Parts: sequence; C-alpha cells; structure tokens
Amino acid sequence: MRRIWTRALCGFVVAIGCAGLAPVAEASITPTVGLPSSPFQAASTDNLGVDLKFSPGKDSPKDMTLSLPPGLLANASIDGGSCLTSSTPRPACQVGNGTVSAKTVAVLQIPATVSVTFDLVAPPQPADLAGLAIMATNPITGKVAQLGSPGEITVQPSGTLNIAFHNIPDHYALVGPVVAQIAVNEINSTFDGLRMPTRCPSGGAPFGVTADSYSDSTPKSASAPLHLTGCGSLPFSPLLSVTAVKDSGDHGVQLTTDVTQANGQATSKTVGLGFPPAVVAPNAAAVVSGGLLCSSPTFTNCKTVGSAGARSPLYPRTLLGKVYLTGTLAAPAITISFPEPFALTLNGNVSLATNTTTFTGVPDIPLADLRVTLAGGPNAAFATTCATPSGNASGSFTSQNGDKFATSTSPFTISGCPPSTGDSGGKGGGGKTGAGSGSANLGLPSLASASLSGLRRGRPTLSFKLIAGRREPKLTSLTVSLPGGLSFRRHRVHGRLVLRGVSVRDAKVKRMSLRHGKLTITLARPSATVLVKATSRALHEGAGLRHKARRRRIRFLKLTLTVTTVTRQHVTVTRSVKPKS
Repeated sequence: MRRIWTRALCGFVVAIGCAGLAPVAEASITPTVGLPSSPFQAASTDNLGVDLKFSPGKDSPKDMTLSLPPGLLANASIDGGSCLTSSTPRPACQVGNGTVSAKTVAVLQIPATVSVTFDLVAPPQPADLAGLAIMATNPITGKVAQLGSPGEITVQPSGTLNIAFHNIPDHYALVGPVVAQIAVNEINSTFDGLRMPTRCPSGGAPFGVTADSYSDSTPKSASAPLHLTGCGSLPFSPLLSVTAVKDSGDHGVQLTTDVTQANGQATSKTVGLGFPPAVVAPNAAAVVSGGLLCSSPTFTNCKTVGSAGARSPLYPRTLLGKVYLTGTLAAPAITISFPEPFALTLNGNVSLATNTTTFTGVPDIPLADLRVTLAGGPNAAFATTCATPSGNASGSFTSQNGDKFATSTSPFTISGCPPSTGDSGGKGGGGKTGAGSGSANLGLPSLASASLSGLRRGRPTLSFKLIAGRREPKLTSLTVSLPGGLSFRRHRVHGRLVLRGVSVRDAKVKRMSLRHGKLTITLARPSATVLVKATSRALHEGAGLRHKARRRRIRFLKLTLTVTTVTRQHVTVTRSVKPKS
C-alpha cells in the first residue's frame, strides 16, 4: 500500500500542476443510505453499520446531517461523562470506526481510502449535546489528524438526535505541501454502543441523511429503514411515588411526583397522574390572583410553578427543568420545559373533573428517574383540605409501541397538616376548606349533634346530624372515619357481603360503600342536612376499647367526616364525642 501511495504522489503532483486543465465539477451529489437488513432487538445496546454513498463522483459533500430515528440514542455517559468536557479526542471516547473513500478531482482521478475513527468530544456549540470528531489516519505517513470540525450532536424537540457536519473538507494533505482536491464518494462506518428504540413501526424506523455539495447548495435527502423486533416482549413496569407537604400558613401544598424505571425496559409514550380529589385540588383562586396561567412558557412574564429533574443512564448529569401552568382556566395544562442541550417540552392536560394530568407524546428516552415538584406557598398550583385520604395517588402508563399498559399507586398523605381538633363539650365542629373555595366567608358544614353509646355493653351505637354551612352549597356525599377501636362490619347475605344497621334521614341515599374501613354515603339529591345512625349491627367494638369503657377511662373519642358539597368542595369536619353510659 505504501508503494502504491508513493507512486501515486507523482500523479498527485502532476494533477495539482494541471489543476487548470481539470474538468468542471458536476452540479450536485445524490446521497444514499445503507443499513443492515436484519432487525435489531428493541431497547438493546448494539453496534450499527451505516454506509453513506454520494454520486456522481466529481463533487463532494459540504454540509451533511444525519437524522437518527426516534429512540436511537448515543451514550454520552461513557468514561463517566468526561468525554463531554474535552475537545481533544481520547481512546476512551471512541464510539465508532470506518473508512472514507474519495477520488482526486484532477486530470488523474486516483481513488483512495482512509481509515477513520469517531470520537465523542465536548459540545462545539452551547446548544449541542456533544461533538463527534472524525479522526483520519494518513495512509502514507501513518499520522492521525482530525478531519474537519466535529459534528454537532443535538437533541430535537421530538427527542430524536441529529448529527450535523459543516464544511466537510474537499482537500486532503498527503505529504508536506502536497495537497490534493478530493471528492468524497463514500463514508462507511460502524457506530458502537447505540441504544435501540423501544417502538417497532411496521416497515422500520427511518434513518435519514441530508447533504449539499460544494457546487450545489441545494440539500438532497435520503433515508433507509432501521428494522426492530421484540418491542412486545420488553418489560414495562414504571413506578410512581408521591409526597405532599402543606404550607404552615395557608392551604397551598408542595406536591412531588417521582416516576422511576429500570434500564432496558420499554419507555412510556403516555403518562397519567391522578390524585384523590378529597385531598388536593387545583388552586383556582391562586391561579387567578397570582397570575400563574400563561399561554406559553416562552413568554417572559410566564411564572414557574415548580421544578423538574430527570436522570437518564445515557447522560452523566441530572437534567433540570421548570414547570409552568399553561392553557386556560377551563382547560389548564402542566408544561415541563427542559433547557438546552435537552430542549424538550412535555405537556400534560389537566382534567378538573377527575383531578388527573395526562402527558402524551413523551419521547423515547430512557429515564431512570423523573421527579416533578409543584411548589407550595400562597400561589401554589394545588391546595389541600387536609382531609383524610379517600384513595391513593395513581399512575397509568402506555408504552412507546402502544401495546403495553401499566399502573402504579402510591399511598397519599399530607404531611404538615395540623391535628384535627373539636370541642370538648360536645358542641359545634371543626373543618377546613381548600384555598380559594370561598367557604370561609359563607360558613362551614358542621356536626349539629353527635352521640355514641353502648360501649360498656359491647353494643355500640353512633348517631350524628350533619348540616351545611350558612349560605353554603348543599351536601352531596360524606365519608365517615370512626374513632380508634370502632370499625364497620359487613354481613353475608345470600353469599354477598352487605352493610346492615345504618340508616339515613333528612336525605335520600343513592348508595353506601365501605372501603378501607371508611363508610361513604352518596346522596341521590343535594341536601342541607343529613341524619345518620349506625347500630351495633353495623359497628364492631374492639376488646381494648370495651375494656377502657367498662373502667370509665374514655373521656372523648374523635369522629371525622369528609364532606363534599354540590360545588365539589371538600371539607373535613371533626368532633370530639363523649361516650354515654
């Protein structure tokens, strides 16, 4: 090979000397893409061969952009992420290799093939994820030199990767002052350690190339399908955890959701988050008075309502974003915006009717952890009633391929809520409403009376009368939480478990349900008063409570109700009840 190149030097010198006699370069090039025909396993880490050809052979590509299919991602965490901090290529940062084939553009068109490697380097521009340097080995001298400027790896709004090369050299230095004008006609490369997508579209995912040339600035494009298999067999088990902390001086609540997932699983395309409406609800008053709602997070007056942090096994640092409340009062949305180099925006539509937020179009990027915190304070996006939870926070997930579904629940409690208190004399009641409800000025629902008897005999009976507040909307449902030592019991009738011994007056009942030890009574029509009585057929008394009652060691027991009004406001009402003999 060395002998061939030595003989070729004379030809190059002649060619350079006769440059004025060289034919005019053809007007443009036409790129083509070649990919392996056999499918790759979804979500696997694999090497990908890419064969780029440019014809005809007398012009050379000038600017070229590779557009990777959604979910085909490079690993920027190699060598602990140190490759992103240095513009000097290092062996530990090599992510591929291949050859560049070219011809001299002169009277003598001599073909040559140069070995190259691809090395991950620091981002050439602030908005870039990383740089991709092409290191060429001179076939005559054996020296290694960088071929042009590093390619710019950028993350597109859809989550896909682009690799853009600018001013690809059309001259190559051979020996000393001998420089030949060349026309690159093929780049045959293998990229190492790429993470494969988790969506398997019919016909394959398009891998694209767009290039112009030195003689024609009009870009020409081509693509080839990347075939994938095994999306349906991938594990898919994202997990949700939720924490909530009430502010000390108002009803605002700091709400944090955390979705985690193991590496190698299918990623989520749709994520739905739901919260118990009796516990937290959108803080409509703060949205209006605090000016939290904006049409786009790009506006300078758009206020943040929280923060986000995301960790990916393919990137060495935690991605930090901001959370905004967008849309309209009737159709609000939660928008999560990440800055460059991951300039991604996730939009979640908020359903006021179901107290859920659904994010769609989530990109195919593996996330080990996605944590979103909605800030508390008087202008918090959510407010709490400090009511006893009526259920769990829930997450529903759909995979990128659309054929897998998963759910995850998280126990939901509010920390920082003060202990519920009632009066010690059996009069009146206590309760709290969510911020912005306006109920504080109109009067709260309250317990007009409450009675508890029969504890010493082991035959407990409970009765109470609940009334709506003065000028307050009527009541539509109530959930009863019994004092410690008491519980509701079911009876088996014709093979079914039913609740017996509970009667309701002053209101018509639509249904009664018992869940997690709490009795929920849903009314057929809104009512201003509800009188409830539960006899010993419906109540079970624990031995410990009976023992204390017989020795007269019980002063008061706390009864807690979670009440829903016709305007969907949720109020917690508590009362300390002194048991009767």
